[in-house]
Amino acid sequence: DFVLHGWPLVAVNLALYGYLCWLGFWFIRGTGGRERLFLVGWFANILLSPIETLQSRWVVAINYIGAFGLALALLAALSLLLHPPTATDSSGTVNTT
Repeated sequence: DFVLHGWPLVAVNLALYGYLCWLGFWFIRGTGGRERLFLVGWFANILLSPIETLQSRWVVAINYIGAFGLALALLAALSLLLHPPTATDSSGTVNTT
């Protein structure tokens, strides 16, 4: 069985959490406008959830922030669904495809 205990487990968890933060940064950096709001709301819930284990006093605040982030992501997704952005090329013409 490959089971980690103690400090190796903490190191692997920190590496995975750092990787999630790095992915969140690059996904959010590659977007703009309402797409960015969607990703910020979604990643806020994902990236804050492991912090609950550090302090039990923070659980309620982190849950509220996560719920607000998911609500923001839902509203941004609905906005994108109802009013999709138009794509323009470098000459300024609108692409409808």
